[in-house]
Amino acid sequence: MRTSLTREPTTPSATERPASFLSLSGVLALEGGTTLRGRLRGTGNAAEGDLIFSTAATGWGEILTDPSYAGQIVILTHPMVGNYRIDPGELESDRVHPRAVIVTRLVTPPAGPGRSFEELLIEAGIPALEGIDTRALTLELRRGASRKAVIRSAAEEAGATEQARQIAGWEAVDHVAAVSTGASYNLSAAGTLRGRATLIDYGVKRSLLCALTERGLEVVVLPHGATVADVAATAPNLVVLSPGPGDPSRMSPQIATVRELAAQAVAGGPPVLGICLGHQLLALATGADTRRLAVGHHGGNHAVLELATGRVDIGSHNHEVEVLDGPFLADSGYRVSHRDLNDGTVEGLEHVSGRIASVQFHPEGAPGPIDAARVFDVAVNEVTA
Repeated sequence: MRTSLTREPTTPSATERPASFLSLSGVLALEGGTTLRGRLRGTGNAAEGDLIFSTAATGWGEILTDPSYAGQIVILTHPMVGNYRIDPGELESDRVHPRAVIVTRLVTPPAGPGRSFEELLIEAGIPALEGIDTRALTLELRRGASRKAVIRSAAEEAGATEQARQIAGWEAVDHVAAVSTGASYNLSAAGTLRGRATLIDYGVKRSLLCALTERGLEVVVLPHGATVADVAATAPNLVVLSPGPGDPSRMSPQIATVRELAAQAVAGGPPVLGICLGHQLLALATGADTRRLAVGHHGGNHAVLELATGRVDIGSHNHEVEVLDGPFLADSGYRVSHRDLNDGTVEGLEHVSGRIASVQFHPEGAPGPIDAARVFDVAVNEVTA
């Protein structure tokens, strides 16, 4: 691989790198044999996982705390990261989920309210590798470079490539179990109560929960292993299948539950709304297939076409898997409602009954555009009219 993937940023000032913060030589080793050298920031801890890249130009707090990044090393393509302090309200969960981040230049903003990007890393005990040409590395991934990787200190470089080859693949790990709530809980509606949504938590973001409560729904959140009986016991007006990390095809119990919930919805039971991983589970429940994308969709710049209206929204995305269009979907009464204009992948489904809908993108944004937030308006209005 070209040596240009390692970049020496401008020497940072004292305000960009406080003396109390770590800075030592580190390496990124890919299973294919590529080794890149930079500087470790945050902590000197080792890290391992699958490389993915996000094209987001902001939203550092949301990215670090989004459960869908569990088990991954996130490459941030924006050339400068950390240039503002992160308000607690921007955090999407109670902990940092990526195993590491890779940046070209990490700066520390002036003192003030909130925390810096690096402070969040230190609190979570994860490293950032700085000094990498992240856009060049992203292009290498798009050309098919291996994605399993490790980050080590320079002193531990020997054998790092072999260690990368031996780590468990993304698809072999139950990431959902690690991020889902362990117990059910309730959230009150904001303003006038319009109904109740029961959400199965596969790795939900706080902003999605807020999108529901702000529209007048009380929300009951259930763990990822919730059964159909658990859902029924909450007497919902709407069932929501949340986003989350990992490979949906390994989630056989959840697929069976979603299959029954969908059948009940078509028969007149509570309507179902699936988002991201929830969308994929709905498709698998019909017998359709999914497959891992070559590099995934992560960021806030994918154009999504709504087929019925011709409307195009710029959407927030964070997923590794696509739903494959095919006869199983049509035979089960589903039609494709949205497509990604970058690569034509399926971005949404609707059931002919009008009681099931799903989208692959994140209507709540966080980070990214909220062009498609009306997905929540449609779902809530239909069940509370």
